[in-house]
Amino acid sequence: MIISGKKIILASFLFFLTVFQPLIITAEESISIKNEAINPSSFYYPLKRLLEKGKEKFMFSNEAKKSFYETLLKTRLAELKFVVENKFLSEVQQSSERFAYQAGILTEELVKQRRSEDKVKIIKDFEKYSKFLENLRDKYPANSPYWLLIQHDINSLKILSERLK
Repeated sequence: MIISGKKIILASFLFFLTVFQPLIITAEESISIKNEAINPSSFYYPLKRLLEKGKEKFMFSNEAKKSFYETLLKTRLAELKFVVENKFLSEVQQSSERFAYQAGILTEELVKQRRSEDKVKIIKDFEKYSKFLENLRDKYPANSPYWLLIQHDINSLKILSERLK
């Protein structure tokens, strides 16, 4: 029985995939990013943002604010992911800026609260987000405007992490 080259390649590929599959971990698996129902390209996105701002006004405790800002940062990351993956180039800049802004807001809140255990957790989250952002960034040619926008977010997370230390 003669084995064709295509079958050998396919069998080799399946072998390597099963053997090395535990080593292949994407940044998405290490952080939970839920897809947003309303994204920057949606007609309802301004309403969503308005509701978020209104909800923020009703956060009175420090813990509620911190939790809300963390959730909002994940939301901004999910929106940036959506924009990049769906190639909405006109939305990349604003989504990138919203993410960096929200990371800054969360950092300022943690600095104000002076809770070191929360700071350590957020620094670890920022490291995970940076790895995830590197994957998004690399969907564009190096040093292109969109690549630089996402690189700016990565740099911002590093600066904010230093501020939390």
